Amino acid sequence: MPPTCWRPAVTLHRARPAREVPVDPGAGRGLQPVTAEGAAAGQRRRWAAFQRRVFATPQFFRLWSAQVVTSTGDWLGFLAIAVVAARLGAGTPEAAIGVVIAARLVPGVFFSQVAGLLADRFDRRRLMVTCDLARAGILLAVPLVNSVWQLVLVSLALEAFTLLWIPAKEASVPNLLPAKHLTAANSLSMFATYATFPIASLIFARVAGALESADREGWLGLLYPDKQGPIFYLDALTFVVSAALVFSLPLRHPRDAARAERPAVRWEGVFREYREGWRYVVVNPTVRSVNIGLATALIGGGMLIPLALVYAIEVLRVGEGGFADIVTGLSAGVGVGVVVLSLLQRRVHKHRVFARSLTGAGVCLLVASSLGSLPWVMLVAGAVGACAGGMYVLGFTLLHEHTADEVRGRVFAGLYSIVRLCVVVALVVGPLLAALFDRVSEVLFDRAIDIGIVVVELPGVRLTLWLAGLTVIVAGLLARRTQRAVAATGSNGPVGAPPGDESLED
Repeated sequence: MPPTCWRPAVTLHRARPAREVPVDPGAGRGLQPVTAEGAAAGQRRRWAAFQRRVFATPQFFRLWSAQVVTSTGDWLGFLAIAVVAARLGAGTPEAAIGVVIAARLVPGVFFSQVAGLLADRFDRRRLMVTCDLARAGILLAVPLVNSVWQLVLVSLALEAFTLLWIPAKEASVPNLLPAKHLTAANSLSMFATYATFPIASLIFARVAGALESADREGWLGLLYPDKQGPIFYLDALTFVVSAALVFSLPLRHPRDAARAERPAVRWEGVFREYREGWRYVVVNPTVRSVNIGLATALIGGGMLIPLALVYAIEVLRVGEGGFADIVTGLSAGVGVGVVVLSLLQRRVHKHRVFARSLTGAGVCLLVASSLGSLPWVMLVAGAVGACAGGMYVLGFTLLHEHTADEVRGRVFAGLYSIVRLCVVVALVVGPLLAALFDRVSEVLFDRAIDIGIVVVELPGVRLTLWLAGLTVIVAGLLARRTQRAVAATGSNGPVGAPPGDESLED
């Protein structure tokens, strides 16, 4: 019989793997000294995270920084040149300032499209660097100017290179960050353009005040023969800094084989591309509606520039201080509109909100010009600014999204040409209409009408602002109609693209 199997008294069990005890990564940190390298690395990580969150890419941050610097330089130069023009104008400083400012505004009406053509034809990075260095060189020569006509030539040259820089910059933005960040990018660009004015004003005031008491004897007088000399040198330095920032950008001009084989300059090719740019503006429904909307709104809203002061004095009777309050409310509204739109950029339908912003700005302008109390006018002026800020940002975003890279420079140059033309028209036509309506109102209504127990004053400035508000409302309705037509047909892509290439749904 087989032997009985012996079993040990102790049962053996399979060994279980040891439980992993989670280790607190922060345990013991307080005992470890923080090195300078570790602190610096942490700061770099936090800064990189901030750049990604706000600017999307480091490349766009560098371009935005260049825009901040150049905008500050532009405002500095504008203020300093105005002071020099007043000094050189002798007995007619107002006329001298007007001529010099006209030299900065008028060329853009006629030559913006040529600048856009060059921005589409040549390497945009090199073009922007060349423009920055050229402007720096021109500003270094401004202290040697001793007549108004020389200052006009300087202003024309500065404006020519500015006209080249702007479309090259705008055409480069979509190549530096994802499309979903374009709304925030345009908000930041608007901030860089206009928020730098008070900074430049503060710099100008401090430097000019220091120069008043400076001793210019000896070698120091050779450095700035003109009292504003150091301001122009500082201004030139801003453009050198901008050139360095732009030079570091990874921008290359896209050239296909056919484009590369074509000679650099052929007049028939130049005229053909010129017509192609305007054809794109006219045929592409989104580009057309944005241009018409912004242009019409600027004709109406631009009348606020010469008429707001008259309205504050004649209608509200609050003087120049009240005018400053209205401008403050308007500016604050623009800032609020831009910030809110940036926060809600992924939740808004851009086409619809663009059209509604136009209509809202017109309605608010009508209401503001109908009120007689300064606090209420300030409040409604803030609403006008909020709608205007959203309209501006969304208009540029739609152009960035719905414009092919090959014609983007010409499209934005065309927009700037139309914008400047409309601003000039508004500045000239607004006061003329106010004077005309004032005479008509005096003849027909004795400048006031009775509605029950309420007396409504009808000065020419109020009637003109009403017309401006109606003009902006019509612009919004046209933009909305175009958006609905495009949504119905589905043709919203670039010229030559198949229908439905780009959807109106955001």
